[in-house]
Amino acid sequence: MSALINGGLRLADLSTFVAIVRLGSVSGAARSLGVTPSQVSKAVARLERQLNTQLLVRGTRGVSASAQGERLVPRAEDVLSRARAMRLLRDQLQPEITVVASAHLAELLLPAVAAADTGCRVRSLEMPPGVASAWASGQVFDIALTTGDEQWPASWVRTSVGSIRKALLTSRDTARKLGPGPIAPAQLAELPFIAPIHVHQGQVQLDDDGCPIRLEDRRIGHETQTLALALELAARTGQLVFAPVMAARRLLEEGRLCEVEVEGWDVVDPLYLVCSAERVLARVERQLLGALREALVSSEAPRHDLAKAARASGHKKSA
Repeated sequence: MSALINGGLRLADLSTFVAIVRLGSVSGAARSLGVTPSQVSKAVARLERQLNTQLLVRGTRGVSASAQGERLVPRAEDVLSRARAMRLLRDQLQPEITVVASAHLAELLLPAVAAADTGCRVRSLEMPPGVASAWASGQVFDIALTTGDEQWPASWVRTSVGSIRKALLTSRDTARKLGPGPIAPAQLAELPFIAPIHVHQGQVQLDDDGCPIRLEDRRIGHETQTLALALELAARTGQLVFAPVMAARRLLEEGRLCEVEVEGWDVVDPLYLVCSAERVLARVERQLLGALREALVSSEAPRHDLAKAARASGHKKSA
């Protein structure tokens, strides 16, 4: 095994080669592996180039192993068998859970998931809630964090974690120009909003950030996939961003962002932990719930608006 792998060969290429020999065709191997025929051909070409020998013979009845390929098959199968055993042992010692969440929830809460004492390795995937629920019937992931009301398969369990307060945030200069709150939503008509985006099927699309003013009724300013960058852009450029307050805690405490109070706006998103009952142990689910609830409580930021900043400044001067 070590001789083959130390030579720089890829396990995936060996697996592809064995699949072709067993199935007798490139297209059959591609279907069984869930890849394209082009990827299969490239894997074999790479293997032949590294071993400096022809491994396959193409005939009228399909593809078969060459003499050199026949000698490689048992050795490759042995390598793959040992690799599977090692992977199984690793997973038994430290199982893996795959968690999906939208970009901003991932930034806010996945560190708490990773730090929870579950004994599991965490794989993180960013995915919009609607896409996640649509893929739940497969085995792409085990756990989802969502603030939506999507429909999940019966084998998935959705549990309330708590809530996340969202608010309109901007630089202190822009907040000062808007004046002390609460302000009317109409005052925001001409101001640019930083918009969240994602890439879907090669196209850049705007995301719904939950703001009471619909995207089509707003003036769109900068666009970004990353919540941390959106908050930093708001602090530096004075544009508006509608975001979870807990994500902006540091910038609010530093005075680089201010919360703008808007008439009629009181947005709180419910947060849910959604787990596959077939793949996630009840113990792990309980531990994650505890870690997430603690993270919400410790990260929730109080209101930091101009009035509070002015009061704090006055106290410092009098002191």
